[in-house]
Amino acid sequence: MNKSSVPLRASFRLACAALMAGLALTGCSEETQNAKKYSAPNSLCGMGVKPASLTPFLPGGSSLSSAEEAPVKGTKQCEIRVDGKPALVASQEWREKGARITAVALDTKHIDMAAYETTGSYLYEAGGAVARVEPCQDPSFKGDMFAIIEVRSPDLGTTDAMKQLITEYAKSVRESEACSSG
Repeated sequence: MNKSSVPLRASFRLACAALMAGLALTGCSEETQNAKKYSAPNSLCGMGVKPASLTPFLPGGSSLSSAEEAPVKGTKQCEIRVDGKPALVASQEWREKGARITAVALDTKHIDMAAYETTGSYLYEAGGAVARVEPCQDPSFKGDMFAIIEVRSPDLGTTDAMKQLITEYAKSVRESEACSSG
């Protein structure tokens, strides 16, 4: 055995041990960053959804808040924030009668139109979804109601999980005051 190879092997082992320790610490700190120190709500500004359906789309953080606004007549938006940063927006929008679900989806910024699935009344992918809410009537609006969810935190949730969430949200909108005036 060459004497010069012994210190080289020891140095290699020490470097490997340091690398493994660094990777372990990085994994722990990443896990801590992704921890959710808040509870997912059971509604999106009054529209009932299961917390388990919402959780896959919420990032780690310590606090969660929500705010509702109506930026234009016929539209309501519910923004969910985690640590003050936008995480998810759920909207109810009246559109013209016969509006295509793909046209509504194209108006959103967070739905990947190259990756979506559709059932006809629902269009969804992991980053967001659109649902035509039927039946839904309101004498003030002569058109179709759409429920929309947009995830603002990238790489969260799955297409199947989004299908579950948009189904629950659209059902809640259908059963709400927004659709009870007809």
